[in-house]
Amino acid sequence: MALLLPGSASTGCYLWRATTQPVSGRGAALALSLTLVALVLADRLSADRIGLRRQVRTWGAAAVLVVVATACVGLAWQGRSGCATSPAVIGFVLCGGLATVVATHWATRLTTPAPLFAAPPEDPENSSEEILDQSELRAVFVELTAFATSPALRRPVAVPVLAGSLATLLLLSTVLPWRELLDPVALGPAGAEAGLVRVQLWEIPYARTWAVLLAIAAVAVVCAAISRSFAVLRPLAVLAGALAIGGVLTTLVQLPDQLIDGVGYRAGIGAWLALALGVALFGLGVAARGQRLLVVLLAATVGLGAGLLAPAAAAPEYRAVVVAGVPHRLLELQGGQLVDRLGMRVAIGTSDPLDSIAGTLDGTPGQWLLGRTGSESSTLFEYRDGVAFPRVTLSHGVTPPALLGVENNRMVVLAGGAGNRPWAILAIPLTLVTADVSLSHKNPDGSYYVTPDVTVLATGKGSALTHRNADRSVVIWGGTTTWQIPADRLRAGLDLKSYVVDPGPGAPGNAVSTGPDGTAAWRTSNTGLAMLRPGSKAQQLTGVAPAGCELSRDAASSSLTVDAFAVDVRGNLWLGGGSPTAVITPDGVLRRLPGGAAGVDSIEARPDGSVLLGTSPGGGDQILEITGAAEAAASYPAAPEPEARCDRRKPAAGSTQYRVSVVAEVPAVDPPGKEAAGTGRQLGLDARGRLVQVRLPNAAHTWAPDGLGGVWWTTNGQGKTANEVAVHLVGGVAKAVADPQPGLPNQRGEYAAAAGDRLVSAIGDDLYNLYGPGAQVSRMKVDGALRPNGLAQLGSGEVAMVLDERLVLVGRDGRRTPLFGGSPSGWPISSVGVAPSQLTTDGEWFAGPDGKLWGYDGSHLVRVEAPGRITTIAGPAQGVPQAADQVTVIGSSLFFALGNDTVRLDPR
Repeated sequence: MALLLPGSASTGCYLWRATTQPVSGRGAALALSLTLVALVLADRLSADRIGLRRQVRTWGAAAVLVVVATACVGLAWQGRSGCATSPAVIGFVLCGGLATVVATHWATRLTTPAPLFAAPPEDPENSSEEILDQSELRAVFVELTAFATSPALRRPVAVPVLAGSLATLLLLSTVLPWRELLDPVALGPAGAEAGLVRVQLWEIPYARTWAVLLAIAAVAVVCAAISRSFAVLRPLAVLAGALAIGGVLTTLVQLPDQLIDGVGYRAGIGAWLALALGVALFGLGVAARGQRLLVVLLAATVGLGAGLLAPAAAAPEYRAVVVAGVPHRLLELQGGQLVDRLGMRVAIGTSDPLDSIAGTLDGTPGQWLLGRTGSESSTLFEYRDGVAFPRVTLSHGVTPPALLGVENNRMVVLAGGAGNRPWAILAIPLTLVTADVSLSHKNPDGSYYVTPDVTVLATGKGSALTHRNADRSVVIWGGTTTWQIPADRLRAGLDLKSYVVDPGPGAPGNAVSTGPDGTAAWRTSNTGLAMLRPGSKAQQLTGVAPAGCELSRDAASSSLTVDAFAVDVRGNLWLGGGSPTAVITPDGVLRRLPGGAAGVDSIEARPDGSVLLGTSPGGGDQILEITGAAEAAASYPAAPEPEARCDRRKPAAGSTQYRVSVVAEVPAVDPPGKEAAGTGRQLGLDARGRLVQVRLPNAAHTWAPDGLGGVWWTTNGQGKTANEVAVHLVGGVAKAVADPQPGLPNQRGEYAAAAGDRLVSAIGDDLYNLYGPGAQVSRMKVDGALRPNGLAQLGSGEVAMVLDERLVLVGRDGRRTPLFGGSPSGWPISSVGVAPSQLTTDGEWFAGPDGKLWGYDGSHLVRVEAPGRITTIAGPAQGVPQAADQVTVIGSSLFFALGNDTVRLDPR
């Protein structure tokens, strides 16, 4: 039993597992069971021949010792520590050691028969001289005569030997392959056997209960055969035979039909052997005579019923039972693996689990999964009737493709799309065995090489991400463009230019989700999210609430961290991420998902009204399904009203009206000189006064705009001192100012701010370098923890810093003037009638067009007039964008970065 019951999968050590590489010692472990059964049977058969029995026990003990030692050495030789904790290995070692001790005891403690003629007693005084009682002697003789003529002694030994042998073989057949998956995907030139994936009975999840019953019945038959208990041997043989016949016929023979290309399951040699042995045992039990027919019929009925009911091979497809919209697992995913009803395990093939699973593009029933089957390869599995069938293997390199769907016997994927590498939309026929979609080679005409018969629908370069919408469209975004393509347009000759979408500022290059009713949601920035319903104005949803605001009826008044969003078929907007999963219904109310789902990385709203959530709890991917989510959303309980300090439905009004415009594409320019450009960019003016994006040098530590169109950055100087060097780029001309003081150990700039010809740079350890007019450089120490990017250089020479949740003004002499703040989750800075100590310092601080300290909290522009005095300059009503990533001042204009868009504000 220790051999047949595998250990935990986490140990990585099995005595017998047909689907993995052989484990050293498993052959000897299998031989131990055969040796023990053979030794017991041989010992019982030689019970009447004392000399032969002694030899059987001696050689049997030696054989058991050799087998156990061989298996132990083999298990220890593989050197895996997990084997020490495997229940199978522990059970084998203990049982093997016990068997060795018992066999040795048999060989050395064989009972010696008494001599025929006993020696005369040494003490004649104690000997009995009485004559034997003739009546007692006659009674003993009669009893021995009856025993000698008993039918039990005359009964042949063939019946128990045959029954025990059949039961032993039936037990051992469970370690042979019971099911084989014919996988033409893995065939190639290696022949038919290369495409077979074999599974034993104990590895089939639904058959484990039946396997235990079968093992118990077989062991019971063996025990009855050894003890020659003919009264119970016949019913037990019928029970084991009926159990094997019923189980095999209801599980392994009734496998799903094979697909057209030959992929499918078939019964293995273990199943056919068990069926043959079951028939033989059943026939042996029925054919024997001298037993009561009622007991045999009862045993046959019990065995057949257990064989029919214990396995569940023909169980229906997995259906999630959803109560009030609570999410359930889809496709039995366990730790990022699909486990179908036949025990097939398929690992998720992409970092986003929803990129691995897809339906049919035309809406017909079907489920497809792209599973990782190698470090640089994946296989498409068709999930039909609860069973996964492998179809096409893709060789994709390091970056796995995203599965868009299947239609017209072809799969559509987005291949590539990592970093600055190419990407392509490919249509791959399901009739192919393998396909190369790595895009690592080009043809002579400049097109990317792919396997023949694979159609390239469209190509691009740079990062590319994708998701599917409830209106049967596919969205691809990355770089500076977003495309939304109807699923029925994914054909050869696809023109991406016809499907560019831009629902509002921030959309180009960002994710967009739309529903059949026309509702659209899109990212405006890294944290901002906006929504537009038909016939209404765009509404900012996230990125504008103060820190610490709980979920409330108003999304803009909740501190939401949205990592994924989707619009369903009824216009509900689903939000997931670091915050609890929620949904905004068409009435504008934010509702929390009952039951919750933490750590949602991606969301997909399907045309059937269901919603899928991709999560990674504990590091393993999961896919949760909410069936009927579109209808159930309106019944979710509404979140409470927002707190007063969080309520953004009544934004503060400003005093300055702005003219808002979206800047056309801003060209990028390289830094002057031979500096290598990095990934950082900063808005500025070139020599002709045009707005450009300056590609900052790769060696730049910090950078900041000077408010007049110039850009500052800092780098390490040359020489042993490694002092800091500040570079000021104005009108295409760069001027460098070196810090005369030697650099600190491992000094590296952290944050910087500038105003005109002044720059402040945080260099660590509460130290700051101040660069002033005329190449003046000084160093200042200010105690306190600086918030990231919590610096603002003013034209007067003073520096504003956010230290320990307080905004302070620091002069060049180091004198500090507290302005306001102190509460990490206080009131917004645009609030009126609030004590200065209760205001939050969240936001971005900079020198405004008038040279004073300005702030932007994601919703409003404010100006600090004096300690405790704050004026709201403008808000959403005056055209201030919400949830922008960055604010840059150039003259009297303000430029807001909304994703890949740049919004310009000019005072009227």
